[in-house]
Amino acid sequence: MITGSFFTLMYYILYGITSPIRLLPDVSLPVGFTNAMTTASGFYSSVNAILPLDTILILLAIYVAIEAAYLSYKLIMWLIKRFPTQS
Repeated sequence: MITGSFFTLMYYILYGITSPIRLLPDVSLPVGFTNAMTTASGFYSSVNAILPLDTILILLAIYVAIEAAYLSYKLIMWLIKRFPTQS
């Protein structure tokens, strides 16, 4: 009974906090954008039958993640070497 009252209180608090957001009108994508995505999906699926685009995109994402980690390492090392009394 106490937990039920607590959850009800939390519900009304969150309901009050989010009321300005809920008053905004609903948003929908333009029809042209939806049609463009449908067309691009058709092109993607037809090319994917010949080339493994899923695998290529995963490998590209892994490559970008490794390069970002390497760049972060280089920036951190540059900052450490930037202060001569610290190293």
